[in-house]
Amino acid sequence: MKAYSLSAILALGLVGCCETRLCRQPPPLASEALGEAGYSLGCADVLEVAFADRPEWDCAASVGLDGRLPLGDAGNPAVSGLTAEEARVKIAAVAKVEPGRVTVTVADYRASRIYLTGPENKLRRTVPYRGPEPVLELLWRAGAMKPGTAELRDVTVLRPNLAGPPEAYRVDTAAIVLEGDARTNVVLRASDEVVVGETRRSSFARLVPEWALPFYRRLVGLLPPEDMVR
Repeated sequence: MKAYSLSAILALGLVGCCETRLCRQPPPLASEALGEAGYSLGCADVLEVAFADRPEWDCAASVGLDGRLPLGDAGNPAVSGLTAEEARVKIAAVAKVEPGRVTVTVADYRASRIYLTGPENKLRRTVPYRGPEPVLELLWRAGAMKPGTAELRDVTVLRPNLAGPPEAYRVDTAAIVLEGDARTNVVLRASDEVVVGETRRSSFARLVPEWALPFYRRLVGLLPPEDMVR
């Protein structure tokens, strides 16, 4: 379990009282385990390929615009849309070697993104996907855990579902950070969307005239004293 800093605890304390009890319903563990294994390769993804019997073919290569992986003497297999395991079998077939003698690892997930909505103005932006990652680590990496602006007790992960509406998972950040309970710290997959609520104070700040914003933000604790306009 990753240790979170004191600033994380303070951030939770600044967002106000929770009006409703969060529902702790993490996705099934079997579903989470599919994170990397179920990832579909795409253009610009970087793969590390190793051949047990032909070490001179070992390389790191990027999936091209044509969906193929340039492996030199080992061939030019089409891997776009395949999982790493399927790509391993395809590479072995093209190179005419036993699949069990080939290893394929995704070294850099460049084709996919995570979508982050909020906290400020509910703007939606993309964040590079770095493989399976707990949602709280993504929020830290994306700079979304801002004291006074992010309603960290209002975090939801939306997961695409081809069979119907998106699956929604509520994230209990207080339990994760303060109690060490990681059950709702959802492991993200490519194309997941993380929605972070906005505090009422931060939302109201958009109605304040621009010249008065520094004073209002300082008053409600959104700015430290040194950022106050003198």
